[in-house]
Amino acid sequence: MKRTVLLVAALAAFGCSTISDLRKDDAPYANPFYAKYLNTGSALDAQITRTLTALQADAGSPDLHNELGMLLVQKGFPQDAEQEFESAVSYDRRYFPAWYNLGLVRAADGDENGARRAFRQTVKHKPGHAMALFQLGLIEEKLHHTDRAIDYYAKAYTINPALMQVAVNPRVLDSKLLHLALIKMYPTAHARKSMTFQGAPAAPAAPPPAPATPAPIVPARPPG
Repeated sequence: MKRTVLLVAALAAFGCSTISDLRKDDAPYANPFYAKYLNTGSALDAQITRTLTALQADAGSPDLHNELGMLLVQKGFPQDAEQEFESAVSYDRRYFPAWYNLGLVRAADGDENGARRAFRQTVKHKPGHAMALFQLGLIEEKLHHTDRAIDYYAKAYTINPALMQVAVNPRVLDSKLLHLALIKMYPTAHARKSMTFQGAPAAPAAPPPAPATPAPIVPARPPG
């Protein structure tokens, strides 16, 4: 009898604890760790607060998780941002913006393997994502996988040649393989530019200039 009473009491305590934990999980964004730092009155803090409020009403929104992650990176909380990006893709595995952002924070933290997986998921769900291809090139170059890096760079530059410009993509300076990527992509780019398709309507020829109208001949008046 005594053992039964103790067991019931233990189960009741466990049940109360579980209910309490569930209640905490029901509102995970009511008071996160970093909330204590949102007191500067800045526009960034106000935006984070608004996003937290929105997540309390819609905790399953990939857009809101991704937005909060980007804001937390700006605030200086990359680990919390990484959790938000992970939450975004857990709700929607095809949500490529969060995969890309997740790759960025992992790469910045030195997690090349995790970053590579995230960038590959980005390209999987968004084929032709030039920046993700470029980031994969950077990772492969850092790991001394030169051939793979060149392939990724060539694909990225073919899709978006502007990535070769420092003003558009400052990280192009981190690569020493630009010239090899250009050689790799040259045959494709050259072939594309040299194509002349037949059957296309020719541009209309410009009409010939109208003949000049001769000036009327005025007879000379006789003298006197």
